Amino acid sequence: MREKYFSILKRIYLGFRKHSLHALAALFARKNLPYLGSGQDIKKILFIRIDRIGDIVLSTPALKAVKEAYPHSKITVLASPSNSPLVFNNPNIDYIVVYDRRGRLIDRIRVIQKLRESSFDLAIDPYPDYELRTAVISFLSGARKRVGYASYGREVLFTLRAPRIDDNKHFVDITLGVLKPLGIHAGDKAPEVFLAHEERQWARTWLKERGVWGEQIVGIHPGGHYESQRWPPESYADLMDQLQEWKGVALIIFGAPGEEPLIKKICSMVTGEVVTFLEDDIRRFAALLSYCFVFIGNNSGPLHVAAGLGIATISFMGPTNKARWMPIGDIHTVFRMDDLPCIGCNRGYCKIKTHDCMRLITPSMVLEAARGILQVGNSRT
Repeated sequence: MREKYFSILKRIYLGFRKHSLHALAALFARKNLPYLGSGQDIKKILFIRIDRIGDIVLSTPALKAVKEAYPHSKITVLASPSNSPLVFNNPNIDYIVVYDRRGRLIDRIRVIQKLRESSFDLAIDPYPDYELRTAVISFLSGARKRVGYASYGREVLFTLRAPRIDDNKHFVDITLGVLKPLGIHAGDKAPEVFLAHEERQWARTWLKERGVWGEQIVGIHPGGHYESQRWPPESYADLMDQLQEWKGVALIIFGAPGEEPLIKKICSMVTGEVVTFLEDDIRRFAALLSYCFVFIGNNSGPLHVAAGLGIATISFMGPTNKARWMPIGDIHTVFRMDDLPCIGCNRGYCKIKTHDCMRLITPSMVLEAARGILQVGNSRT
């Protein structure tokens, strides 16, 4: 009942906001005319992506498409402190500006001032939902042309509006969809993460020091923002025990510092020593991951980093939107209990307290998928 009232209040607020913003736009009589130019005048482009790790990785096909459409332009990505490292070394990006939405107000104002001083010709806001923040940043950037999704009044802040998109579209397609008013269409939808030679060299040294160099490495990440998105720790431990019996296979379990209790719990249930990487350096994580034969994990940012590196993945999906978030490509395997009546509830917790969407995915199912990727010899035992 509480959720029902919240939903009603939300609809009322969004409807009121939409009409208020349109009224203000009409009051100030600032017309946002469609862009009819050839694109030759587009020299400086701002691309806004200040949300999550996976979001910026899945936006790289759009960045590539923009660069191909405007090859002589300079592209600046406005990113968050956590996701900005994932576009380092990207050849389609010229500059990165970091915006901390949780930072001090004075620091955020300084970032906006820096954007205004850049005199952008075009600002692109691919955020598809109703939140206003990125649309406001686009407007305050001073860009002459601004494109974004129409959603509950956000559209008044843009000069080019993309209509609201179907929620069942993939995130890559949603991000590319905002480019359609510009006449930009992408042929390549594969996300990309680019590593420097020095980063790969560091990873080789790290792996050699831990005795796993030359093995078929399986990278495992059991974390996830919401508990409902995580495969059970007991299932990970069972899987890891059985994988360790395979000849020529080595395991690395990845986690950020905040996930240390979860990693310790899993490792305590696994027979023998487990190589762990518990750091918040996403570039080092990506460098190590680039040497893995397969990545196994929940539907979270690291999964999309693995896909961006071209690594085969095995992932678990429960309450989230499968069509939007599953990795693109034949090398990826997604386990999801599609026949459950509650599947796709999109909750951060299990309302019926069974967590069947994750619990019913068994280690034997995952082992079979891994066997199809790894070149498995005789058992160690």
